[in-house]
Amino acid sequence: MKKWMKGLGVGLLALGLAACGSAAEPKTDPETGEKVEVSNKSKMTAQEVYSKAMEVSEEQKSMHAVMDINQKMSMPSQGLDMDSKIKMDMDMIIDPLSMYQVMSMDMGPEIGAMDMELYMNDSGFYMNDPESGQWIKMPKDMYDEMMSQRGGETDPTLDMKMFKEFKDDFKFEQTDDEYILTLNASGEKFSGLMKELMGGSAFPADMEMTEEEADLLNNMDLKSLDITIYIDKETFYTNAFDMNMDMTMKIDDEEMHIVQEMKSVITKINEIDEIVIPQEVIDSAVDLEELMGQE
Repeated sequence: MKKWMKGLGVGLLALGLAACGSAAEPKTDPETGEKVEVSNKSKMTAQEVYSKAMEVSEEQKSMHAVMDINQKMSMPSQGLDMDSKIKMDMDMIIDPLSMYQVMSMDMGPEIGAMDMELYMNDSGFYMNDPESGQWIKMPKDMYDEMMSQRGGETDPTLDMKMFKEFKDDFKFEQTDDEYILTLNASGEKFSGLMKELMGGSAFPADMEMTEEEADLLNNMDLKSLDITIYIDKETFYTNAFDMNMDMTMKIDDEEMHIVQEMKSVITKINEIDEIVIPQEVIDSAVDLEELMGQE
């Protein structure tokens, strides 16, 4: 997901290159339909904003992120109808990969709710078992695998030619503090774009998709995709993004309908220098292999 969202965000910025050779319009107030007052009006074009955003992305070493996800999944043929709410709150250092994350999930009355907590750095990967409260030390190869998956994220470039036909669908706006990039997509042509973005950014060039993963992409039908990205006018860092998606997927001749709303806020960029695993977590943790051997 992280790789795909990064690729998608860069793709939308690239779309601005084709769409906007002029300055951003003041943002339209969704309630009144009127343009907001912008006293700090910028004359930068989308191309210039894109170039600056790409430049500072190379300097981004750490961040704090909060994500709220509401998702509805239904598969009528199986009687599946599930609503879920997920909130993730995390500190993250990009290299070497280090993280502290708290996640709460509410999967509805049938499955219930649970909270998860984890620490990760190059000295260890620890996860709290939500049922027992026991800290578990995960195998080192799980951390190594996550580090290796990061390789595809160091080069966020995409083929901008793929966005050429969507230039009339892209909106470039501004407020006093932010540039706002918005795409409201629907229809078959955007399903093709979605497949290309997901396939290209979720799987690095040196990693082949399995037959099942390829079938999953080919059997995806995008009903609508609304994405808004907020870029700070001073730093050109991405402050936040919103994504609303409505899609269907065919899995073994069964059709699943997914509606997802995601909001992400990003702060403390380059302000987090270290993520320390508490000594009490290290001392009380049980190795996963040892735990599995006891069962």
